Amino acid sequence: MSAKRRLYFPKVMIHLGIVAPVALALQLLAIKAPLGDDLPRRILIVASYALLLVFVASNIRRPGLLVIGLGLCLNLLPIVVHGGLMPITPETILRTGTLPEGVFPGDWLTGSKDVLLAREDVHLWFLTDRLVWADVSSVFRAFSVGDVVIIAGLVATLADLFMPRLRRASEQGTAPR
Repeated sequence: MSAKRRLYFPKVMIHLGIVAPVALALQLLAIKAPLGDDLPRRILIVASYALLLVFVASNIRRPGLLVIGLGLCLNLLPIVVHGGLMPITPETILRTGTLPEGVFPGDWLTGSKDVLLAREDVHLWFLTDRLVWADVSSVFRAFSVGDVVIIAGLVATLADLFMPRLRRASEQGTAPR
């Protein structure tokens, strides 16, 4: 005779949960606020990544968050190497539309985490904002390999958090997680 199985939603513990929204707010501030000089913007972006990595490290037992952490590291590498902003080349921008007027190599691109650089000035080019999604350029200019990994980790994390599990009806309590 087989035991009945029932669906249950596991109890989810997220450590330092406030850190992630604070880090994302710092990124939004860096992208949208009129900060004048680029230095505060660059510091805010790097600080936001550091906070996100602290959040991931405190929740390392969640596989999806581990994947998000990998994506964050893949993005942070070229950002740090280029002084706090993510490099993007004119060629990538041209694949999504036109170059903004009055923007020159080395300039921050308004409304983004990007700095415009000539291809020969970009280190770790493979990890930079170089990928484009055809016909979606109005939503975002370009994205990186790290962004793809972050999205995969986010999907895995949401599935982990919100998908019910099966267990035998006779089991008491919740399954360990």
